[in-house]
Amino acid sequence: MKSSRILAPASLIAATALFLATWPFRDVFLGGLLHAFAEASMIGGLADWFAVVALFRHPMGLPIPHTAIIPRHREKLTSGIIDMVQNRWLTKDVILERLSGWSISTFLLASLQTEATRVKARQLLRGALREVVADIDAQRLAERLADMLVRSAGTEDILRWLRVLGERGMAQGWHGSVFTHAVGQASDWLDTPEVRTVIVSHLRDIAEDYASNPLRRIGKWMAESVNALNYDDLAEAIVRTLGEEFDHMRHDGQHPARADFERWLRTLLEDLEGREDIRATVDQWRGELLEGGRAADLLRQPVERLRTWLIEDLARDDSVIILQLGQALDRALERFGKDAAAQERVDSWMKHKIAALIDQYHGEIGMMVQRNLEKLDNAQLVRQIEEKAGDDLQFIRVNGAIVGGLVGAAIFLLNYFIG
Repeated sequence: MKSSRILAPASLIAATALFLATWPFRDVFLGGLLHAFAEASMIGGLADWFAVVALFRHPMGLPIPHTAIIPRHREKLTSGIIDMVQNRWLTKDVILERLSGWSISTFLLASLQTEATRVKARQLLRGALREVVADIDAQRLAERLADMLVRSAGTEDILRWLRVLGERGMAQGWHGSVFTHAVGQASDWLDTPEVRTVIVSHLRDIAEDYASNPLRRIGKWMAESVNALNYDDLAEAIVRTLGEEFDHMRHDGQHPARADFERWLRTLLEDLEGREDIRATVDQWRGELLEGGRAADLLRQPVERLRTWLIEDLARDDSVIILQLGQALDRALERFGKDAAAQERVDSWMKHKIAALIDQYHGEIGMMVQRNLEKLDNAQLVRQIEEKAGDDLQFIRVNGAIVGGLVGAAIFLLNYFIG
């Protein structure tokens, strides 16, 4: 553009110089021809200069009528540009026709195939989930969960859940660990002084009941007198015997008590939903816990712990949640890429939504063009047009000088040979 800006005035200066240089020789054929060429070239160059300048501003600052056309008719030009862009170039039909031939699913699948895109998607998902989890109100969530349980969790549901959990636990061998733990707890309880005191008390009661007639009472008295009947020793022997048996039960995987416990537990689970005593107990517990308003308080702490764990996990780059979600999304994308019918449904749905948005917001195209044009004052608008079309505008001046000069030379020749 710099070269054209120099070339245009240079052509006018050259024409002027040639005009002055040939002035003394205008009566000679060659001199007259060059003089006529230079004269017409000056006129043509000046005329085109005036025409080009008049498009953008007043020539030499003079308010000549029908000049500064673009600034003066800016509103009409803006309306014309908006109409051309919105109603001729980017009509609804043109956009929808272009949209109809576009496979949105193919584009999405291709975009998500790259590892960089997947990493970015996971980062965005991790950030969004962190924001969501951080905004969770543990108390309100606990209350909502409690309300949901009150509405949906009946006694039948709780019994069914207990049965399913019990059956699954037995299938995985949890009942063996429960038995071992329970026997261990019983063994520890048996070894406490309080238990010995209770056993001694019961032995005394048994001996007292046994000595119900005078003969037995005398025998009891004599045995106690010579320490043949020592209740503490008996209690110690009972505790020791039971403790040894408990120890066998804990460490012997084939102990008959284990099989008895398993049969009892299996029978209990099979008949769990039909046991009226258990049903009554669960129903009472459900009423006291759920409908009594305690569920929300009991749920609040687990919910808060879960919320804290989620926030901490999502803060790590190797988040377990994002890893699992990412793998699930990868599998879903793989299935989607092989399902042509699903892709067609997605394309149809998205195109329908986009078409509705185009129909609703098509007028925004013109408004966007108008807003962008309104940001420019007249000087900025003129400068941008000149920057884009300046070369062609400057060559108009050059062409005007050349064409004018050729026309002047032709007229000179016509007059010379015919006149």
